[in-house]
Amino acid sequence: MDQLLYRYRAYTLVDITKTDVLSYSQEKEKQRNQQRNWETVIQVLSLRAQLIELDYLGVKKENIKTHSFGIDYSGDHNVWSFEFSVEHENVYAQDNDRYGTLKNDFRIAPIILGLDETAKPELSLFYPSGEFKNIYFITITND
Repeated sequence: MDQLLYRYRAYTLVDITKTDVLSYSQEKEKQRNQQRNWETVIQVLSLRAQLIELDYLGVKKENIKTHSFGIDYSGDHNVWSFEFSVEHENVYAQDNDRYGTLKNDFRIAPIILGLDETAKPELSLFYPSGEFKNIYFITITND
């Protein structure tokens, strides 16, 4: 029996490079910190649902005018993306916002800066809304 999955994609200006460096060494401090940011993403996503699929899509330098980041950012920036699936529809919904609990959970999630990000937020946090919005989510249809 095939199970129906609900698929999402996220875009962020935070360096969440998946390096698979899992232990600290001075030579790989940057890669470990990039991996730490990626691990933070996984932990926050997992607060509300078990992830069935998680795919790191990488980073691209692009003009962010086609994205939904905060108004504090413009021009060309590094944009990281990933996709994930869950079993339950609207598991991240809150009130009339299909991503409401995701936004709520990410708004207090710390990040490590000084990596390969080109857009600098006010504080070392994910901002899922407002002028400094540096992460957002879309739904991928199952066509």
